Amino acid sequence: MPVIEVSLGPVTIEGRVHHFGAPPIAHPLEVNFGSHIKLLGYDLDASGLGQKGLLRATLYWQALDEPTASYKVFTHWLGADGRMWGQKDDFPGAGTLPTTGWVKGEVITDTYEIAVDPKAPPGDYRLEVGFYEPGSGQRLPVVGTDGQTLADHVLLPAARPGNP
Repeated sequence: MPVIEVSLGPVTIEGRVHHFGAPPIAHPLEVNFGSHIKLLGYDLDASGLGQKGLLRATLYWQALDEPTASYKVFTHWLGADGRMWGQKDDFPGAGTLPTTGWVKGEVITDTYEIAVDPKAPPGDYRLEVGFYEPGSGQRLPVVGTDGQTLADHVLLPAARPGNP
C-alpha cells in the first residue's frame, strides 16, 4: 500500500503554565500523601446544594516530587454517621492535570463538583479525600511528619450544608 504524505503546516507544542505560589485558601492545612503530594488546604462552596444538589470542593495540592504514577483523586461527602451522600473520583483538573505532569514545588488548584443525594438529611458532613492508582486501587498513604503512615485518606473538618 502506498504511503501518502500530507503537510499539516507548522505545529506548535506548548507545555502548560506551572504555578509555584499558593493562592488564598479558605481552610489551610498540610497533609502529606506519601512522599509525593501535599494538600495545602481546601475551599468548600455548598451554595449549590439546595437547587442543583452540587457541592464544589477546591483542593490545593503541592508536588513534593515528580510523581511517576497517574493518581486519581477521590472525594466522598460523608454524613456524621459515615454514610456517603456524594462522591466524585477524577484525575486532577478533570483529567487535564495528571500527576505525572506535575513539577516539584508546583501548586495545583483542583476543583470537584460533587453530586449530593437529594435525600441527604440536614446535619454535619465531612469531606473524605485521597489519591489512588486506578489500575490497582492502591491508595497513597497519609504520612505524619515522622514518616509514619497515619491513614489512606484525610477527613476534612465537618461542615453543615449551606455553612461550609
